[in-house]
Amino acid sequence: MEIGFNSRFLLDMLNNLDAQEITLELSAPNRAGIIRPQHGGEATGEDILMLVMPVMLNA
Repeated sequence: MEIGFNSRFLLDMLNNLDAQEITLELSAPNRAGIIRPQHGGEATGEDILMLVMPVMLNA
């Protein structure tokens, strides 16, 4: 499976997370990816979930 994401969007999301590790969930090339911090939000009580939309890849 090949999925392309805009690197600027990924970097913006990762730079705004206060976590050392993340989980990136992928299901299909035309579906959004889900980014969740592995261990984070416990201190603030937040449950963080970020969506990143795929971009078309030229074959």
